[in-house]
Amino acid sequence: MKQVNIGNLTFSKVICGANPFYGHSHFSDARDAEYLGRFDDEAIERTIAHCIGLGVNTVESCGNERIVKILSRLREATAGPIHFVGSTRIDETSEMKSHQKKLSFLIENRADICVVHAQFVDRPRKRKGDSIAGLARLVEKIHAAGLLAGISTHRVGTVELCENQGYGVDTYLFPVNLSGFVYPGYDGTESVHDRIDIVRSTPKPFILIKTLGAGRIPPGEGLPFIAENAKANDIVSIGFGSDDEVSESVELADKLF
Repeated sequence: MKQVNIGNLTFSKVICGANPFYGHSHFSDARDAEYLGRFDDEAIERTIAHCIGLGVNTVESCGNERIVKILSRLREATAGPIHFVGSTRIDETSEMKSHQKKLSFLIENRADICVVHAQFVDRPRKRKGDSIAGLARLVEKIHAAGLLAGISTHRVGTVELCENQGYGVDTYLFPVNLSGFVYPGYDGTESVHDRIDIVRSTPKPFILIKTLGAGRIPPGEGLPFIAENAKANDIVSIGFGSDDEVSESVELADKLF
């Protein structure tokens, strides 16, 4: 599989997103429940192992004890590196309920890219003029630990602000797909063109999320769109609901990229 460098690390072009593992389908309660019933720890481990067998070397997930333990077991059984892109997203997967605690957890467990989540950077009350309160300090903490710093954001304006302020972000997790879907109830007004434009006009690598619209877009339609519009140094994160989905999407991506 094609590989992409961020800092001094090499990541597979396609990486494994973890939302389905936790029942986060962004689709329906029925699908959430189906995912929760399907993905016990053994099933998650098997799915990631299948990804690794096809050349995927990275898992992207909210930071929690469960995924760290699963990745630790997989690393013991795998010769090559398994990278971890971990975010400070606060949800039911962990008892940690602050971004600062989550970040300390990610640093302690040596997440290769520590991502400050959109819950922190996109909140209006965090904005003070043209800055995001507390963000510079978190990015500095990540870099001081010798790790890469990422921002997860749903908004074009947040990327622009971070670049203009020189926060030193190494990569952005950012939703791009042909339908413009972000999540149910998203109130932003960015068009698909706006999203593509910020990705292509920002030299730094992006980790593109929601590339298949949370299961709304077939890989045969969604991945060619990404291949046409992403930069060569961007990474594609896909949340896989089954081994068959892994095989279909990764094999198609190998041909497209």
